[in-house]
Amino acid sequence: MDRPTDTEAPVPLPVLGAKRAPTLPPEGAFSIGPLDRSRIGSVLAVLSGKGGVGKTFVAALLAAEFRRAGARVGVLDADITGPSMARVFGVRAVPALSPDGQHIEPLCSTGGVYVMSMAAVTAASEIPLLWRGPMINSAIRGLFKDTRWPELDYLIVDLPPGTSDAPMTVFQSFDPDGVVIVTAPTELSAEVVAKASSMAKTFEAPVLGLIENMAWLTCPHGDRVDLFGPSRGPEYATRMGIPFLGTLPIYPALPALADSGRIEELRAPEASLVADRVRMLLDRLRRARKPSSGTGRSVASGSGGAT
Repeated sequence: MDRPTDTEAPVPLPVLGAKRAPTLPPEGAFSIGPLDRSRIGSVLAVLSGKGGVGKTFVAALLAAEFRRAGARVGVLDADITGPSMARVFGVRAVPALSPDGQHIEPLCSTGGVYVMSMAAVTAASEIPLLWRGPMINSAIRGLFKDTRWPELDYLIVDLPPGTSDAPMTVFQSFDPDGVVIVTAPTELSAEVVAKASSMAKTFEAPVLGLIENMAWLTCPHGDRVDLFGPSRGPEYATRMGIPFLGTLPIYPALPALADSGRIEELRAPEASLVADRVRMLLDRLRRARKPSSGTGRSVASGSGGAT
């Protein structure tokens, strides 16, 4: 039986409206305010809530595809205790201080993606970070506000698994313009990922849609194998009440490229298609929103080649 093709079905724009204050427990001494985003066009959070679904690889592929399209792109690795972005982009140096001595300079990959990760800050140490929630919250905010980011069209924030302190910090501090949810084609993954989708909705962040990762494998002789069973991404997206953005296969070359810091060398039509859809939605949202006073948000000066 032939596999259905990933058609160019239109992806609906998340409903825009006035934000309401989310119903959350009191934060007490750990109140978190918004960060200054005036140099950033759009912030995209990549979320799964579930480990092992390839969320970091998806975030890295989106960043590489955005950059390949001509956009100015940065990646913030918000997985403080398990950072991977510095390695997959091949940036392993310790960030330098800015000329004024007040900030640090983000690292830049071979392809021109700016990266900031705790792995770069602690590059010379193999000691694990045994930190509690408030320290992780401060580290995420510090990686952003203490970095002298250039003008960016897109900042992609790679979130750690779970739905606790770190993701909450990102939603409160960055007020993402869009959220991409990543799942694997299994019921177990979908059950956990659905909670992450609900979390994004709690903070009234626009959920752009669901990406189903590791949907199939192409064997050396050309046959496709559904390692986890038939693709169920559209079904999972419908159950979560969010759009379906597309599927990504297992790329056999990806682990070696990521380990050697050359993930930008992967060229894949499926990744390009999904990235174009995500970028299109972000750009439409950016044009639809007006700057709001006092939030540090501004409309990007350009879309970096986006349409």
